[in-house]
Amino acid sequence: MPKVRITLHDRSNHESIAGLRDGRLHLAFLPRLLKASELRDLHFEELTRERICLVVSPDYPLARRRVVKLADAACEPFIGLTKEEYPEFHDYLAVFFHSVKQKPRIVEEHDSMSGVIASVEAGTGVSLATEAFSHAFGHRVKLLRLTPEPKPIVIGIAAPKRRLSPAAEKFWQCAKEAASKK
Repeated sequence: MPKVRITLHDRSNHESIAGLRDGRLHLAFLPRLLKASELRDLHFEELTRERICLVVSPDYPLARRRVVKLADAACEPFIGLTKEEYPEFHDYLAVFFHSVKQKPRIVEEHDSMSGVIASVEAGTGVSLATEAFSHAFGHRVKLLRLTPEPKPIVIGIAAPKRRLSPAAEKFWQCAKEAASKK
């Protein structure tokens, strides 16, 4: 669509939802949130499901494994996103590790996934990410499967329930097509 400008933002889920509600954003890619009520006044459509993996430095002792037990992962120092800006990261962490006795200990927090990955790459600790991150960070980190495997995260596209502009509608359809080819 000529003359359509797209601006991408890296925001927390809560910031994205607020932007959709107040009109600053037309669309947002979001995980299906743990509290379904947070999406109550938005239209949400699933695009894909992403496997959750343990992220480690290629030199980290666990990196030689293909699969890591959830209980073993919980014993490692964790690098996470800041609780103030990304409370959903901490919510997901609690859900993923609910079945193990020892809960993850967060030793460092960052305000972006780039910061988390840089810290993991430096060997400071481990983190969690979806399999899709393997493409974003190449050989800087290694993604390992967990057992028992946490339920995948549903990733979707969201918009206010009002009628979308033609450009936003076209973007929505293109996102669905791209996700279906995955």
